[in-house]
Amino acid sequence: MKTLLYTVFLFTSVLLLMNRYTDLYINNSIIHFVILLTAAISFIFIAGQLFGKLKTIKSRVLTILLVGCLCYIQSFLTWAGDWKTQTVLYQNKDNYHKTIEFQMRGDRFSFGYKKRVINRLKLFPGLDWTTDIDTAKINSRQWKKVNLYINEMNFDSN
Repeated sequence: MKTLLYTVFLFTSVLLLMNRYTDLYINNSIIHFVILLTAAISFIFIAGQLFGKLKTIKSRVLTILLVGCLCYIQSFLTWAGDWKTQTVLYQNKDNYHKTIEFQMRGDRFSFGYKKRVINRLKLFPGLDWTTDIDTAKINSRQWKKVNLYINEMNFDSN
Protein backbone atom coordinates (compact mmCIF):
# COMPACT_ATOMS: atom_id res chain seq x y z
CA MET A 1 0.00 0.00 0.00
CA LYS A 2 2.86 2.35 0.83
CA THR A 3 4.45 1.76 -2.59
CA LEU A 4 1.18 2.52 -4.35
CA LEU A 5 0.79 5.76 -2.39
CA TYR A 6 4.33 6.89 -3.28
CA THR A 7 3.83 5.90 -6.93
CA VAL A 8 0.54 7.83 -7.21
CA PHE A 9 2.14 10.90 -5.61
CA LEU A 10 5.18 10.72 -7.89
CA PHE A 11 3.10 10.22 -11.06
CA THR A 12 0.59 13.00 -10.35
CA SER A 13 3.27 15.43 -9.16
CA VAL A 14 5.36 14.86 -12.27
CA LEU A 15 2.29 15.43 -14.46
CA LEU A 16 1.49 18.70 -12.69
CA LEU A 17 5.09 19.92 -12.89
CA MET A 18 5.34 19.00 -16.57
CA ASN A 19 2.05 20.80 -17.25
CA ARG A 20 3.43 23.89 -15.53
CA TYR A 21 7.02 23.95 -16.83
CA THR A 22 7.03 22.12 -20.19
CA ASP A 23 4.93 22.04 -23.35
CA LEU A 24 2.74 19.27 -21.92
CA TYR A 25 -0.79 20.60 -21.59
CA ILE A 26 -3.63 19.01 -19.62
CA ASN A 27 -6.48 20.17 -21.85
CA ASN A 28 -9.39 19.45 -19.55
CA SER A 29 -10.00 21.34 -16.30
CA ILE A 30 -11.72 18.37 -14.67
CA ILE A 31 -8.78 16.06 -15.40
CA HIS A 32 -6.41 18.76 -14.13
CA PHE A 33 -8.43 19.11 -10.92
CA VAL A 34 -8.49 15.33 -10.33
CA ILE A 35 -4.72 15.11 -10.83
CA LEU A 36 -4.16 18.08 -8.48
CA LEU A 37 -6.48 16.59 -5.86
CA THR A 38 -4.83 13.17 -6.09
CA ALA A 39 -1.35 14.67 -5.72
CA ALA A 40 -2.40 16.74 -2.71
CA ILE A 41 -4.22 13.90 -0.95
CA SER A 42 -1.40 11.42 -1.55
CA PHE A 43 1.11 13.97 -0.22
CA ILE A 44 -0.94 14.53 2.94
CA PHE A 45 -1.31 10.77 3.46
CA ILE A 46 2.46 10.28 3.03
CA ALA A 47 3.09 13.06 5.58
CA GLY A 48 0.50 11.46 7.87
CA GLN A 49 2.36 8.14 7.70
CA LEU A 50 5.69 9.82 8.43
CA PHE A 51 4.32 11.63 11.49
CA GLY A 52 2.09 8.79 12.70
CA LYS A 53 -1.19 10.61 12.05
CA LEU A 54 -4.37 9.87 10.05
CA LYS A 55 -4.89 6.41 11.53
CA THR A 56 -8.68 6.41 11.69
CA ILE A 57 -11.16 6.31 8.83
CA LYS A 58 -12.83 9.45 10.19
CA SER A 59 -9.58 11.45 10.13
CA ARG A 60 -8.82 10.26 6.57
CA VAL A 61 -12.29 11.16 5.29
CA LEU A 62 -12.17 14.60 6.93
CA THR A 63 -8.70 15.15 5.46
CA ILE A 64 -9.91 14.20 1.99
CA LEU A 65 -12.88 16.60 2.30
CA LEU A 66 -10.71 19.44 3.60
CA VAL A 67 -8.04 18.95 0.92
CA GLY A 68 -10.78 18.68 -1.72
CA CYS A 69 -12.29 22.01 -0.65
CA LEU A 70 -8.88 23.70 -0.57
CA CYS A 71 -7.97 22.34 -4.02
CA TYR A 72 -11.33 23.50 -5.40
CA ILE A 73 -10.80 27.01 -4.01
CA GLN A 74 -7.26 27.11 -5.37
CA SER A 75 -8.41 25.90 -8.78
CA PHE A 76 -11.25 28.42 -8.90
CA LEU A 77 -9.01 31.35 -8.02
CA THR A 78 -6.10 30.48 -10.35
CA TRP A 79 -7.73 28.74 -13.32
CA ALA A 80 -7.66 30.98 -16.38
CA GLY A 81 -9.83 28.76 -18.56
CA ASP A 82 -9.19 25.95 -21.02
CA TRP A 83 -7.82 26.61 -24.47
CA LYS A 84 -10.52 25.70 -27.00
CA THR A 85 -9.90 24.93 -30.65
CA GLN A 86 -11.75 27.21 -33.01
CA THR A 87 -10.15 26.11 -36.28
CA VAL A 88 -7.83 23.28 -37.28
CA LEU A 89 -5.64 25.06 -39.79
CA TYR A 90 -3.34 22.22 -40.88
CA GLN A 91 -3.18 18.43 -40.52
CA ASN A 92 0.13 16.57 -40.58
CA LYS A 93 0.30 14.26 -43.59
CA ASP A 94 2.16 11.51 -41.70
CA ASN A 95 0.57 11.70 -38.24
CA TYR A 96 -3.14 12.54 -37.94
CA HIS A 97 -2.69 13.24 -34.19
CA LYS A 98 -0.58 16.27 -35.12
CA THR A 99 -2.40 19.46 -36.09
CA ILE A 100 -1.84 23.19 -36.24
CA GLU A 101 -4.76 24.90 -34.56
CA PHE A 102 -6.11 28.35 -33.83
CA GLN A 103 -7.26 28.34 -30.20
CA MET A 104 -8.98 30.78 -27.90
CA ARG A 105 -9.46 31.04 -24.15
CA GLY A 106 -11.95 33.23 -22.33
CA ASP A 107 -10.29 35.02 -19.45
CA ARG A 108 -12.06 34.98 -16.13
CA PHE A 109 -12.08 38.22 -14.18
CA SER A 110 -11.37 40.20 -17.36
CA PHE A 111 -13.38 40.69 -20.49
CA GLY A 112 -12.13 39.31 -23.78
CA TYR A 113 -10.28 36.33 -25.16
CA LYS A 114 -6.69 35.25 -25.52
CA LYS A 115 -5.70 33.73 -28.84
CA ARG A 116 -2.89 31.47 -30.03
CA VAL A 117 -1.81 29.32 -32.96
CA ILE A 118 -0.12 26.11 -31.86
CA ASN A 119 1.31 22.87 -33.11
CA ARG A 120 -0.68 20.28 -31.16
CA LEU A 121 0.24 16.64 -30.74
CA LYS A 122 -2.57 14.67 -29.09
CA LEU A 123 -0.88 12.20 -26.73
CA PHE A 124 -3.85 10.80 -24.81
CA PRO A 125 -7.38 12.03 -24.16
CA GLY A 126 -6.83 15.04 -21.93
CA LEU A 127 -3.09 15.38 -22.65
CA ASP A 128 -1.46 17.30 -25.48
CA TRP A 129 2.03 18.43 -26.36
CA THR A 130 1.69 22.01 -27.63
CA THR A 131 4.29 24.33 -29.12
CA ASP A 132 3.99 27.77 -30.64
CA ILE A 133 4.38 27.85 -34.40
CA ASP A 134 4.81 30.46 -37.10
CA THR A 135 2.33 29.62 -39.86
CA ALA A 136 4.43 31.55 -42.40
CA LYS A 137 7.14 28.88 -42.13
CA ILE A 138 5.00 25.76 -42.61
CA ASN A 139 6.46 23.08 -44.86
CA SER A 140 3.75 22.13 -47.36
CA ARG A 141 5.30 18.68 -47.81
CA GLN A 142 4.52 17.86 -44.16
CA TRP A 143 1.24 19.71 -43.69
CA LYS A 144 -2.09 19.68 -45.49
CA LYS A 145 -4.23 22.83 -45.21
CA VAL A 146 -7.69 21.85 -43.89
CA ASN A 147 -9.27 24.99 -42.32
CA LEU A 148 -11.73 22.85 -40.35
CA TYR A 149 -13.98 25.08 -38.22
CA ILE A 150 -14.50 23.35 -34.85
CA ASN A 151 -15.97 26.19 -32.70
CA GLU A 152 -15.32 24.67 -29.25
CA MET A 153 -16.11 28.10 -27.77
CA ASN A 154 -19.67 27.70 -29.16
CA PHE A 155 -19.86 31.13 -30.72
CA ASP A 156 -23.07 31.94 -32.54
CA SER A 157 -22.27 31.64 -36.25
CA ASN A 158 -25.04 33.94 -37.53
